[in-house]
Amino acid sequence: MKAMILKRIGSLTHNREPLTPTNLPKPVPGAGEILLKVATCGVCHTELDEIEGRTPPPRLPITPGHQVVGRVVQIGPQARQFEIGDRLGVAWIFSACGACNRCKGDAENLCRHFRA
Repeated sequence: MKAMILKRIGSLTHNREPLTPTNLPKPVPGAGEILLKVATCGVCHTELDEIEGRTPPPRLPITPGHQVVGRVVQIGPQARQFEIGDRLGVAWIFSACGACNRCKGDAENLCRHFRA
């Protein structure tokens, strides 16, 4: 699969092209997972913070981008909600508790149990 990866953190002032084009092995979906063929991917300020180290990524190298639209091309074991060919959008919030005042007030990203 084609990807743009970030190999190291650094200032965009000194490196205007921090991403490196590369070919990665095609991912295989695990239990309860699906694989999307990405049609488009948004890059927002979060990626700039990762690139410059204000919110360092969990590991390097990393493929930035977390607002994706694509089609399901493979379904892992126990994944039952979607079918091959379904068009999906993926938001940046993975999960939050859904019960605290922040979640109920449309501020899930501030929930203590928030996961991106």
